[in-house]
Amino acid sequence: MSKHALLLAAALTGWMIVIGCSQGCSQTGKDSAQGPYLHADGKQVDRNVRQASRELKADAKDLGKAIQNGADKVDENVGPVAQALLDDASVTARIRAKLLADPEVKSFHIGLDTTDGRVVLNGTVATADQKAEAEKLASHTKGVKSVANLLQVNGEAPPTVVPAQ
Repeated sequence: MSKHALLLAAALTGWMIVIGCSQGCSQTGKDSAQGPYLHADGKQVDRNVRQASRELKADAKDLGKAIQNGADKVDENVGPVAQALLDDASVTARIRAKLLADPEVKSFHIGLDTTDGRVVLNGTVATADQKAEAEKLASHTKGVKSVANLLQVNGEAPPTVVPAQ
């Protein structure tokens, strides 16, 4: 019986065979007293398992090398872009932490956008002092090149001109 036929027979009878037989399977059949059976040469099965293990280790090593090579190529080609994105995310996180820690600024309605170190504050605050404090906190954060404060004070008209960056 071929390996594929043996695996199909095992699947149909509810058996799960993890290893394959290569000339090591001598008999399959059905015993009226005990049900289906498979007789396999244990030494051949052990050899097959060792061979499969060696092949898996080699494949895993090759895959690891390919992943590393791909990561190196990505880093060469988009490294500066990825670093800029990480820098912007870091700047945004630092500003967000400052806003949350400041008891004067109610930062729940303040949005932040950072691109190349340029920060845009948007949303609403209760007072002009909160607006000024949010801008001050943002502008005194490491990595910030400029701040555009588009915060709207409750009850006032929204800014109509985007401040120069």
